Amino acid sequence: MSDPVRYLRGVGPRKAALFERLGVRTAGDLLEYFPFRVDDFSRLVPMDEVRPGDEVTVRGRVLRTNFVGSQRGPAFRVDLSDGRGLIHLIWYNMPYMYQNFPIGATVLASGKVERRRNGLEIPHPVWRKATESESARGPIIPVYHSTAGLTSQAISKVVKEALPDYGPEVPALIPPSLLARHGCLSEGLALRYIHDPPSAEDWRTARKTLAFREMLCMQIALLAMKKETEQNPGPERFAEFGLAERFLTDLPFALTPAQRRAIEDIRGDLSSGKAMNRLLQGDVGSGKTVVAMYALLAGVANGFQGAFLAPTAILAEQHRATFIKFAQNLVRLGFLTGSVSNSERKKVLGALAAGELDVVVGTHALLEPEVRWRRLGVVVTDEQHRFGVRQRLRLAERGTVSPHVLVMSATPIPRSLALTLYGDLDISVIDEMPPGRKPPKTVVLDSRQREAAYAKVREEAAKGRQAYVVCPLIREGDAGRKSAEKVREELLRGPLRGLQVGLIHGDLPRREADEVMARFVAGKIQVLVSTTVIEVGIDVERATVMVVEDADYFGLATLHQLRGRVGRGDQQAYCFLLSSGTGGGRERLRIMETTSNGFRVAEADLEERGPGQFFGTEQHGLPDVKLGTLEFSLEMAGEARDEARRILESACSGSPDPEAVRLLSTVRERFGNLFSHARSR
Repeated sequence: MSDPVRYLRGVGPRKAALFERLGVRTAGDLLEYFPFRVDDFSRLVPMDEVRPGDEVTVRGRVLRTNFVGSQRGPAFRVDLSDGRGLIHLIWYNMPYMYQNFPIGATVLASGKVERRRNGLEIPHPVWRKATESESARGPIIPVYHSTAGLTSQAISKVVKEALPDYGPEVPALIPPSLLARHGCLSEGLALRYIHDPPSAEDWRTARKTLAFREMLCMQIALLAMKKETEQNPGPERFAEFGLAERFLTDLPFALTPAQRRAIEDIRGDLSSGKAMNRLLQGDVGSGKTVVAMYALLAGVANGFQGAFLAPTAILAEQHRATFIKFAQNLVRLGFLTGSVSNSERKKVLGALAAGELDVVVGTHALLEPEVRWRRLGVVVTDEQHRFGVRQRLRLAERGTVSPHVLVMSATPIPRSLALTLYGDLDISVIDEMPPGRKPPKTVVLDSRQREAAYAKVREEAAKGRQAYVVCPLIREGDAGRKSAEKVREELLRGPLRGLQVGLIHGDLPRREADEVMARFVAGKIQVLVSTTVIEVGIDVERATVMVVEDADYFGLATLHQLRGRVGRGDQQAYCFLLSSGTGGGRERLRIMETTSNGFRVAEADLEERGPGQFFGTEQHGLPDVKLGTLEFSLEMAGEARDEARRILESACSGSPDPEAVRLLSTVRERFGNLFSHARSR
């Protein structure tokens, strides 16, 4: 399974480089690179029943072939008839196709039917020759995520070549009896059917089987880690909360009941004598940072140090500013990011090791090996999915005993899904906003109303305020979607001419991206064109307008996260969602106009797109979990969690079941780094 993909039949060095773009480096990677859908052309349709817009399979005899001119270039056309009707098959700019279609040949062709001046045609169909005796049945075509120079069809061909040789080598993880209990196939059959399905139904069952396998392994890993971390020695029972309570008393605002409940949960953990492992989930602006500060100050009061880890330097700087604003006289505060000077870094590291700092706010720089703590007792990580389980545990193991861990997420996730994603954590939810905060007014517009959105941007800029423009792509691609680079050029030439318009995206070098953000935070850039890199943690009070280009492209939960970037001050904010899709696409976005509650938006997103999307962004932080491609149901997640509990109980009982022990051992091997971190805590 570790054979390099370049040595497989039909690959070679050039294609191997293209496969590597997709993360496929070995034969094992290839077999686990699953198609995300199938096109089902299995039902044969008589030609006189075919209608424009139908996706069909037709069977007929080649009557005539010729080359015709078209606006898209020279085209090769095949006239195909079944005796009841006539359909044209057509290929643009592919003259070599003529050699495949001798007059009189019987052909099966599948694709979407279009009406043209000369009748009905199927452009660039999936096709194959058929014999008279062969049963008339079209293909089931798996569709893979592809890349320039490597089509889905080419990927499918390589996979099908590799399956007979490598498929039998894939070890089965789950007992067949367990799979059968949940209506699943054997793993070997599932692997074959997901790449080469006899029917669409077989493909769906294969997908369900592999999704259940992934979910079960994930749940075993999370529950086993939770069990192991609970058995580790935690910090001594916290008994002193006076400093943290004083901090709350001195705040210039009252806490919401939801914040109070979360603090009670945390206080209960800290005083229990066991290590806290808690997720604090709350919408953008719900006040999670204040709750996290309570936990850190409780640690200081009990003689421990605290770490506050943020995914970006800008967000770390914001957390430091919050500490200075509300708790400057209560703690000795340090700051550590990649941009801190060498001299300042040495100073912080020395003070930290000597116990002269109580709390350090920082980025990934806090994970470096040379960072030494005198007595680390509380770890807070913001935006959990940006770090993942491994990094969280890596920081947590720095303490001499297992420190208390609080992870925060502003990504609204329904509780049922949160239990699946964060199975090793207890969960607290802040489900209400502080009083008086004005949610952004959200308006869905079509492309004809685009100018009105940018007129509002210009109006707000004239008042000294700022705006974001969010695009789905960095640069122009084949998808026909707006790109950040092109939109910025258009705005500078057109509706925002004369304004300072910046650009930020994930391909910018980190130092350059930090510099652009710093200029925006300082007000030197009036409008920031970006991709979703600004989705998390940017807090600019002067930003009052957001325009999202091609809003149909984004999930509702992502759109909610994005609009949370505006309205951080006391001015009314606006979010314009520009829809380029159909009426149905616009209707889908209407919920954004009707609610500002992130959890309601997340429920709608979950209902529409399913929970698999949350794994596409690696929210879970676990390696090699392919649920983003496979998708799954919450019902399946519950079944897998129940099975995982039974397997763990059986494997750890006085008379362990050998099959359960083997499965637990396999999962430990797969997620080995995580288990070593959990144990070392």
